[in-house]
Amino acid sequence: MKLKVLSLLGIALFTLASYKNDKKIESGEVRFYDGSYDELLRESKKLKKPIILDFWATWCIPCRKMEKETFADPDFAAYINKNFLVYKVNIDTFDGMDIADRYNIDAYPTLVLLDSKNKYINRYKGFFPAYYLKKELEKNKSRTGKDFITSDAVNN
Repeated sequence: MKLKVLSLLGIALFTLASYKNDKKIESGEVRFYDGSYDELLRESKKLKKPIILDFWATWCIPCRKMEKETFADPDFAAYINKNFLVYKVNIDTFDGMDIADRYNIDAYPTLVLLDSKNKYINRYKGFFPAYYLKKELEKNKSRTGKDFITSDAVNN
């Protein structure tokens, strides 16, 4: 009897936890990719989805504004979640600094748009309201990217 009650309680808690997670996804927030940068690149090619790299820092006030206003906008989030893989790059970490160096990031926040073959399309520096950023991404989403060449590569 005790085992049945515990089993039912476990199932109920599991169901409740699953329900909460579904609600968060439906709540209108951008879903950020949870794996590594290399996994993101592979997933993008597999799903044929373009990538948005969000370069940010904990001390960056416009980055926090982008998080609270732009990425939390339900209409923007629905569009982004359907059409892109989004990856947050914290430049305060060694991995984040390495990725930022690859794309010559010099201001925060900066969003870098890559096509589904991981080729560079465009970048957006600074804070952007959701309606404007959505319009810009819609214009550039279908463009074919090119290899990103750093100034160091040109000088060598």
